[in-house]
Amino acid sequence: MAKNLNFFFDRDGTPRARGPHSETILMTFLEVDVQGSEYVCHDLMEDITAIEDQSAELREFAGNAHTVEIKADGITIESLEADPLETYTTGLKHFREILEDWEAFILGGEDDMDDLDDLPQA
Repeated sequence: MAKNLNFFFDRDGTPRARGPHSETILMTFLEVDVQGSEYVCHDLMEDITAIEDQSAELREFAGNAHTVEIKADGITIESLEADPLETYTTGLKHFREILEDWEAFILGGEDDMDDLDDLPQA
């Protein structure tokens, strides 16, 4: 897993992401737009591959609260809910690694949910 990231399921079974303040938009994107969908992860990784192998110059994704623009020089995530507009940029490699980690996390979700049974009850 990418350093300084923490993926977990809350008590309702919703996948959550926490990381450095500089990656808040990315973490929110994972929670709100990708959610628990391996299909969204897969589609975004296919978009990255299309850019890397130069079969496309630009790919875009529009989610619930963010848009993503994928180009050879990296990705830009824009929050649709922030005023003023907030953006996050990173390289293709980093974005792919985060998506791969998120996908592995959500696909292994049942195992992670079992850990919640060990938490003290309030």
